[in-house]
Amino acid sequence: MPYSVLERPFLWKHLIATTQVIARNGMLHTITINRPDVGAGALISVYDVAAAADILPANMIANITMDDAFYVVPTTLIYDVTLVSGLYILFSAGITTVDITVSYK
Repeated sequence: MPYSVLERPFLWKHLIATTQVIARNGMLHTITINRPDVGAGALISVYDVAAAADILPANMIANITMDDAFYVVPTTLIYDVTLVSGLYILFSAGITTVDITVSYK
């Protein structure tokens, strides 16, 4: 039996690589950094787009630095932003150890 919105208000997805989380309107609630990358310069970019082909700077929600010197894990970033087109999480080249959990509607 499916959950109602009141019983399970947010869905979640565990990510270790670039992923289209949803391709519809919705809401980004949180991003939890479970394990950052060990190297400096690693980024995770968060976009409000329905597909990778739609990525533009104007559609960016956040650019998160993944340097392990910045985080005590887990660290949860709260966004609570409305998504018009979808949710696409882009891991920069060279990221090897990042582990995040995204909660959304």
